[in-house]
Order: sequence, then C-alpha cells, then structure tokens
Amino acid sequence: MAPIQWTADVHAPIYNIPRVADGTVYVDTAQAKGPNVFAVKEGKVLWRFATEGTIQMPVSLGGAQVFVASDVGGIHFMRAIDAKTGALIWDYTRHEPPECMCSHVTHYIQHLLFAETDGHSLYAFYPVGKIPDHRLWTFVGDGAKLTPPVLADSTVIFGSADHNVYGLVDNTGKIRWQQKTGYAFVAQPVVWEHTVILGNRGGTVHAYSTTTGKSLWNFTTNGPIDTAALIWHDRAYIASGAGGRGVYAFSAKTGKQIWHTQMTDYTAYPPVMVRQTLIVASRDGHLLGLAARTGKVLWRSHLHGVPLSQPVLWQGVAVLKVNDHQVMAFNAQSGRPVWTYHSKDVVTSPVPEGDHVYVGTSGGTIVAIGH
Repeated sequence: MAPIQWTADVHAPIYNIPRVADGTVYVDTAQAKGPNVFAVKEGKVLWRFATEGTIQMPVSLGGAQVFVASDVGGIHFMRAIDAKTGALIWDYTRHEPPECMCSHVTHYIQHLLFAETDGHSLYAFYPVGKIPDHRLWTFVGDGAKLTPPVLADSTVIFGSADHNVYGLVDNTGKIRWQQKTGYAFVAQPVVWEHTVILGNRGGTVHAYSTTTGKSLWNFTTNGPIDTAALIWHDRAYIASGAGGRGVYAFSAKTGKQIWHTQMTDYTAYPPVMVRQTLIVASRDGHLLGLAARTGKVLWRSHLHGVPLSQPVLWQGVAVLKVNDHQVMAFNAQSGRPVWTYHSKDVVTSPVPEGDHVYVGTSGGTIVAIGH
C-alpha cells in the first residue's frame, strides 16, 4: 500500500494534474458555482480563486504566478494569480468565439507565457507586472494544430500539422525561419546545444539549427513519432508509434543510429532516464528498463493494466498512473514494485516534488504520498 502522508479535501472534482512548487500544490477544480483554483500546503487550503468559467487544462506556474485559462460562453480569459496570496494580478479577455485558449495547455518558458487557441494560433504574453488586456504577439496558423513550443537562442520553435517547423523571434513573433517536411508534427521539440530535434508522423526525426533553421540531419524510424525525444548527454532517445513499436537511440550531433530495441507494443509516452536506465511504459501493460548505452532489456514489470501517464522519477522510483484508479511505483533499477495507491475515484497522473508524490482525485481530494 502507498504510504499516504496527508490528504486535503477541496470539495470539488479534480480532473487535471496538480502543479507543485515549494511544497505548495496548485489545483483547479469544477463545481456548481464555477471552477476554482486552489493552493494547498501540508493538507491545509491556503486560498481559493473562482474563475467563473470552464477550466479544461491544468494551471501553469512561473515567476511566482499561477496562470489559468478559462471561458464563459464566447468570452475567454487568461489570468495571472499571485501564487502566495491568490490575488488577481492581471487578466486578458478575448471576445473572439469560438476559439478558446482553455482547451490547450499553457506553457511558461523562461520569460514568456504561451497559449494556443482552438483556431491553432499561438499567443505570447510577457507576464510581468499588471498588464491587463495585453499580449506580446500572435502567430496566426492556418487551422493546423501546433505542437507545444520550446524557446532557445531567442527563438520560439514548434511544429505544426501543416508539415512545417517554425522558428519565431521571441519578442516579436516574426518568422525567423521555416522548414517544410512531408508529414505532420504532433510532439513537442527538444533542444540540445543549438540544435532542435523533433519527429513527425511519417517516422522521420529532424534536426535544425535553432538560430537559422538549417537542416542538420534527419533520421528515419519504422513508425510515426508521437512523443518527444529524450536527450541524455550527446544522445537522443525516441519511441516510434504503432507501426514501429520500438525505441531508438541516436547521436544528437549527427543523427547516426546507435541502437534500436523492438517492443511488443508501442508507448504513448516519452521515455525517462535514471542512472543510465531508460524506462518505458508499454501499451501492452509492461514497464521496461533498458540499458541506455546498449538498449538491452534489463527488467520488465507487469502493470496489470494500461499505463495512462508518462513514468515520472522520484527518489529512486518510477511512478505512473495505471488504469483510471491507481498509481504505481517501481524501483527504477530493478523494476520491483514498491507501492500502489488505489482509489475508488478516478485519479490524475502523479506529480513528484520534494518528499511527496501528489495525486488528485475526481472525489475532490489531494493526496500526498511519501516513503
């Protein structure tokens, strides 16, 4: 059984993953009088902020602020809330239905806040000070879904379902470079040194210069790429989708393949690394540990269910959601089961921070699990 350290009841269903910083848990809920954002620490509710609108995606944290997107009918909001007090700092109101900011995850990266709309445009905010009704710039897409962006070398980089990779000037949104490929991108890019790496649904991994967009190399797998790559030192690891059902290791500098390990089923989530062991959750109900240098399968553990989150690392264990009602932890070096948390309610994906792993439930409870 999981060693539960404390619980807190917020009296409303929790469907999105909690966000955690400095031992404080920030969670959004939904109830009859309108969705709310809560801050909880050590089982005590610190504050509540009522958005009076639908929240579809988790809140974002950055710069001592909590950012939440919500909508009421055809009016859409982006709000910045003081992380310590719950006081409103600024809000941005958008009267352009039906495009909603609340149906996509917002991202705080370095010094900018990014929000995507249903119309597949990207908004950038400079979220410092009291700046209501202000956005820094807008990238207007053509209706094609965009990947989450990354920011490197003053360039905002993302892929698109329109088969393009875009690099924008960070403070203006002007296109710095653009590369056309043959297939759509759905997974977030990753950055290694001055190189951005991302795979497309045609199974090709592309590498471009972050500053110029110059194509540096490409690497072809046997299946669509639906997840982000993992960078470890000068190597990149990526999982191919339903057709390929495997994990590839290749040089981040040259794109040369180092190894390929075939799996019995594909993974819907990026791998994670701990002490030269690559951990992968397979859709066939197994958690695998692979040797990072060779791809050899070191261990294989039964989940007795379908993995519904990426494994996360916490104090030597890999933790993930399995089916709708449980969270499981495994020793990252041996694959041995360590503990299982089971709830009668649907649980969120686990979030590790400090001495605890945090889980929200559809019953309205925040659960802090320790050793």
